[in-house]
Amino acid sequence: MLQLGLAGCAIPCPRDTDMQEQALGSALAHPHELARLRRGDLVFWKGHVAIVRDAATLVHASAHHMAVTVEATAASIARIRAQGSEVTSVRRVPS
Repeated sequence: MLQLGLAGCAIPCPRDTDMQEQALGSALAHPHELARLRRGDLVFWKGHVAIVRDAATLVHASAHHMAVTVEATAASIARIRAQGSEVTSVRRVPS
């Protein structure tokens, strides 16, 4: 999903999330500070990435919903944490 979205903005993007996490944007100092998230920030978990839509929601391809979905940021992070994964980084891609 991220690769296709960035291609539409003429921003090159690797295919896999581990490569995206290394190549895209700059890391925020404290990835768990949800109050600092801005539209377009990328939130990474192992094998997964979400795009921040606004102060309260993410857009991501969710296996939980089996679709691309808009979901509350806090709820999404809590659900993925309950499944054993933590946010590995938050990256900001320049606009």
